[in-house]
Amino acid sequence: MSGTAKGRATARPRTKKSAGRWASLGPAARRWIFIGGFTLALLVGLPLAHALLGDVGAILLGTFAFGFVVGRMTLKR
Repeated sequence: MSGTAKGRATARPRTKKSAGRWASLGPAARRWIFIGGFTLALLVGLPLAHALLGDVGAILLGTFAFGFVVGRMTLKR
């Protein structure tokens, strides 16, 4: 059985060393990766939304996406 208490007890907790590649990047690198990934998603997503949902759907999706990015970039840390 994979979900037993013994299996969970032997799992080691994540330490800073094993946190992964994302945690090891600096905040500037994370920001540019986010911007690049989001831009790439919009370059694919908006034409796809236009093809599937029409003009109004693409405008609504773009407005939502732009609001999400502005909110993330202006978030107080």
